[in-house]
Amino acid sequence: MPDDIDFRIVHALQSAPRAPWGAVGEVAGVSAPTAARRWERLVASGLAWIVTYPGPAYLNTQCAAFVEVEAAERLPDLMQELSRDGMVATIQRTAGDGDLLLTVMTFDLDTLGDWVQQLAASPMVSRTRTRVVMQVFGESERWRVRALDDGEELTLSRYRPPPRPLVHQLDAVDLALIAALAADGRRSAVELADGCGISAPAVRRRLTYLVAERILSIRCEVAHVLGGWPVTANIWARATPRTLSALVDALDSFPQIRVCCEVTGTANVLMTVWLRRISELSRLEHELELQVPGLVIADRSITLETPKRLGSLLDRAGRCTGSNPLELLTTGRGTAA
Repeated sequence: MPDDIDFRIVHALQSAPRAPWGAVGEVAGVSAPTAARRWERLVASGLAWIVTYPGPAYLNTQCAAFVEVEAAERLPDLMQELSRDGMVATIQRTAGDGDLLLTVMTFDLDTLGDWVQQLAASPMVSRTRTRVVMQVFGESERWRVRALDDGEELTLSRYRPPPRPLVHQLDAVDLALIAALAADGRRSAVELADGCGISAPAVRRRLTYLVAERILSIRCEVAHVLGGWPVTANIWARATPRTLSALVDALDSFPQIRVCCEVTGTANVLMTVWLRRISELSRLEHELELQVPGLVIADRSITLETPKRLGSLLDRAGRCTGSNPLELLTTGRGTAA
């Protein structure tokens, strides 16, 4: 099982996923080769990995949605089919009104409508309900295993490009670079340059643009068995524009929240949270309503299984067993402007 040093390495990579091993080892208290070796062991066991996925700025120019699915039959077959779909980023099997909650990323509303219509026509599906994402406020890139203190994490900030306005236009080279990162988000600039036909400095420059402008997110992901947060839940809430602003301001006070989005529908906020115990959900909901006046919790669901998360294929314990890269980031149909 992972020890404290492994947790510190994971936290360091959650803060700066492409930081050099020397910097990672320094905050973890080990040498650079030891940090790299321990990381390789975590990856080989499926306990931790680097994933790349569309950043909030990119999603806000494309189309993302949460699709609730009620299965008619053969739920395992349906989940397997959806796991292979390049439009489906995440699959949660839930205990709630629906059997599945899908995170779907498409190029535009027309593509989304066609995709949902095709899904609804499947004999394995009896009902679907779609909520389109309007804005992404908090994404899971901000989540940490909490093994480093603030000062230790601050030392890694120089390896993380500071956010800046979206001005970069995606081109074919960017898409090739993103596709090359899908297999391993820590591939070196030299390796990426060989595969993309550009120089290593050009790779570093483009990656800086993509990450700083939040077109691309690169994240160190962990299995539930490593993190110690085995319970995933989804909270649906209602919020006015003023309340929504207060919720965004309060997000840092709730480290349990991995994702927070404004969506269409009466319950116009969806939050995905990680918890240590199911009993913590009620307490979290109470604290949210207490700290964010006007926020009304409308519904919630507990996730029984997550066979796919942001393109990574997972086993029942949340270990990574493979990947199916998102089509949104591997074709030239969309641009970032």
